[in-house]
Amino acid sequence: MNITNTIRLYVECASSGAITEPTDGSWIGALAIWQGSSEPVGGSWLQTVCLNFGIAAPVNGSWLQALANYYGQFEPVNGSWSNAVLVGCTGGKPVVPFIWNLDTVQWQLEDRVWDTGIA
Repeated sequence: MNITNTIRLYVECASSGAITEPTDGSWIGALAIWQGSSEPVGGSWLQTVCLNFGIAAPVNGSWLQALANYYGQFEPVNGSWSNAVLVGCTGGKPVVPFIWNLDTVQWQLEDRVWDTGIA
């Protein structure tokens, strides 16, 4: 999984699906703005998101590792802290997009993030 997709899935998870598009090309920026921030702290939207969650300092110099730790992930997942953040947010459930008219599972039994696709 590439980091852009991982961060997008994380933002969708963290916003409970409320964010469906990046803001000015930034998924993390969209999350910070959704949280109520108007500008990045120290030039970093990731730092802003962390501060919004009450994370006061980076871990080992990394705001991404600090965010993973916030979600109870203390080791990289598949060698990546962004994967650890996503796993922490989803509670370890796989994030599989739910595409309208392409899934046959009853809607009330779904816990996946909705997406759009071409049939």
